Amino acid sequence: MTVQSAWKKRVQLKKDQLNSKIKDEWRLSSSTISRLKDDKKNLVKNIDDLCPSSENQITHSTIVVLREKLDAGELTCHEIAFAFCHRAALIHQTVNCLSEIMFSEALKLADYLDNNKPAVVPPLYGIPISLKDQCNVEGVDTSLGYLSRTFKAKTKSEESLIVSLLRDLGAIIFVKTTVPSSMMATDTQSNTFGYTYNSINLGFSSGGSSGGEGSLIGAHGSLLGLGTDIGGSIRIPSSYHGLFGLKPTFGRVPYLRVDNSFEGRETIPSVIGPLARDLSDLRYFMSCIINICQPWVKDVKCIPYHFDSSTDKLHHDYVVAIWYGDGVIDPPPSDIRALKICEDVVAKTEGMKTVQWKPPSELSRELFDIANEADVADSGNEIKSEFKVSGEPLLDILKPMVLEDGRPPYTVNEWWNLTKRVYSAQQSMREYYLSFPESERPDVIISPTTLTPFRPGDMLKTTLRYILLFNVLNFPSLSIPVGKVNCQIDRPMSVSSALNPEDKMVKTYWNDLLESGDIEGFPIGLQIVSPTFDDSEVCKFASWLLGNI
Repeated sequence: MTVQSAWKKRVQLKKDQLNSKIKDEWRLSSSTISRLKDDKKNLVKNIDDLCPSSENQITHSTIVVLREKLDAGELTCHEIAFAFCHRAALIHQTVNCLSEIMFSEALKLADYLDNNKPAVVPPLYGIPISLKDQCNVEGVDTSLGYLSRTFKAKTKSEESLIVSLLRDLGAIIFVKTTVPSSMMATDTQSNTFGYTYNSINLGFSSGGSSGGEGSLIGAHGSLLGLGTDIGGSIRIPSSYHGLFGLKPTFGRVPYLRVDNSFEGRETIPSVIGPLARDLSDLRYFMSCIINICQPWVKDVKCIPYHFDSSTDKLHHDYVVAIWYGDGVIDPPPSDIRALKICEDVVAKTEGMKTVQWKPPSELSRELFDIANEADVADSGNEIKSEFKVSGEPLLDILKPMVLEDGRPPYTVNEWWNLTKRVYSAQQSMREYYLSFPESERPDVIISPTTLTPFRPGDMLKTTLRYILLFNVLNFPSLSIPVGKVNCQIDRPMSVSSALNPEDKMVKTYWNDLLESGDIEGFPIGLQIVSPTFDDSEVCKFASWLLGNI
């Protein structure tokens, strides 16, 4: 057997294993799958049509409402789990978003919960929760999109702490979702699982690296799931699917025994956080994980903190900074329009004010450069070694991570120097924040995020200029949807006035999307950021803001 045929055979075995866990009655015909894929902007409606109305009422609900109906005896855990398992199976067959399926186990647990309901039920009792692939669950793989890591089911002792905490809260784990191989890409593709499409518009990428989560939740296949973020991997899929996605401050949500690429990297660390359709659900989840579970007791990297989800009320003299551009890449007209909507809402509210956020362009450039250098510090050796084990070919989306110019990995001294630059850049941003008069120092910043979606194959036509810096700064950031692209209002950008080649690339791609009409109705994503590391504040402000737009 050749190396090529060996890896392809292993891929087929993994796909067969995954598909075998879908009930026969939930399998779609090839003609139905083709029909769903062809109608690119209407997957949610078309999946609704394939499901009973009773299931749609469940999957279009919220965690808070489902909990109330469970408490009142209007729904059972089995009914809820069945509805989400069924819908997830249908969505997966269309957009390819699942890496592990645990439907059978989920339904058995739901039956157990129905038959053994305690007098005081835990806060997530009977609620299905989806997980990004890197969360370890007993009995299933954590492949990270690598073929070499398939068919290596995790043991009980390897299960992630966050998974154990979810079980303690009464949640039902029912699926794990796709990631790009290594998770170091903003598109979601692997040789093992294939390409994951955007579920609200199949003509676009789901984003990455939590692309499977974004696509599943975007089509109502889950109410809330966990993703991770070292360079936008929660915020990008959230932005592309009109979801809420929180990149927390490091140490808020436990990362203990969560598998990862570049394990041991402490500079610009990955964080784990929720993606959700409903902001109240996201806030409820965070309060459960932080306030009830107190993860710092078991995970030494977690820091004691109280997450306030009890109110939307903001303090008097509230200051909101608006970031209209970093002087390197101009945001598109859709983002500018959304930012102005937010600014107008704040400005007309008594007791609130807006200020312009304009950190030096040189600082923005340095933060971006630092993040990129950290990502390729090993010259791609880890990624290359994983692909070499299985014999699978390197994917195009990972080629920016694998340096072919012969540059060796960073030495210890080079890494130390990079770490010093991180600290220096963080301090420079703090000094910029302190340069505001005390009465004008922002409580939160409203910023662009992804700028544009991208079609499959076009990942490198987008930029992470408004994403990566907040990972370096360790600022909590909440992705929020603010309206949709309107091709009649959001006009072309002037390519001739581009600030640099990267800005020209972004402007040209925006104009291409606009001219094609493909981007019409696509969600506009912004992010709410706290310069003082207050995770609950970004969620509180977002709740207030969206309640007033």
